Amino acid sequence: MTKNPKFNNRPNDHVIYYFNPNPLLGNDVVRHDVWISRAPAVVGIIFALGLEGGVRVLVIKRSKNMREEPLKFGAPSGYLDWEETGFEGITREIYEETSLYLPNYKDFLVFNNKEQPFYVQTDPTKDKNQNVSLTYVMVYNFSDHQNFFPEYVEKYINKETAKVEWLNLNDFYNIDNREWAFNHDERIKMAHKYYNKNMKW
Repeated sequence: MTKNPKFNNRPNDHVIYYFNPNPLLGNDVVRHDVWISRAPAVVGIIFALGLEGGVRVLVIKRSKNMREEPLKFGAPSGYLDWEETGFEGITREIYEETSLYLPNYKDFLVFNNKEQPFYVQTDPTKDKNQNVSLTYVMVYNFSDHQNFFPEYVEKYINKETAKVEWLNLNDFYNIDNREWAFNHDERIKMAHKYYNKNMKW
C-alpha cells in the first residue's frame, strides 16, 4: 500500500480586505486577496578589472537606519518589485544604493552570466526571513579606459547607505576583518570562484 507523500511546508497566510477605491464616486467596495508568502531578494556582486592595485569589488556599508544588519557591510541588495525581472531588480538596487547605473558602463562589461543569477538560495534555514535570494555577478574591465572607472560612487550616501567602497579584492581576502551582513562575504567569494571557473581574470 502506497503512503501519502509528506511535505515539509506550511501554507502561505491568506488575508482578505475590503476597500473603496473611489469613495467620492460611489460606495462600491472591492475585495482584495493577499497571499503573504516568501519574498524574492536580489544580490549584486560587481567586480572591476584593469585597475592599479588589482581587482575591486563594489560594497556598501548599511546605514544605522536599516532595520536589519545596520552598520554592516554587504553587496548591494534588496527586494524584487512588481513588473521587473531579477536582473532589472538588481540593476535598480545597485543604482539606489550606490548611484552606479550599470547600463552606462555596458561598453566595459565582460561578464554577466547572461543576466541570470549564478546562485539561488531557497533554504529557509539559511535566512531568518526565509527570503529566496538570487545572486548576480557582473564583471567590468577598465584596463584600456581607467578614466571611465566610476570611482565617484564612493562619495554617495543616502538613508540606506552609509558608505560605498570599491574594496580591493586582495585586501578582502588578506586583511579585511569587517562585519558582513547576510553572509555577503561568502557570496563575494562564490562569485569570484564562479567567474574564475567560467572566464578567468
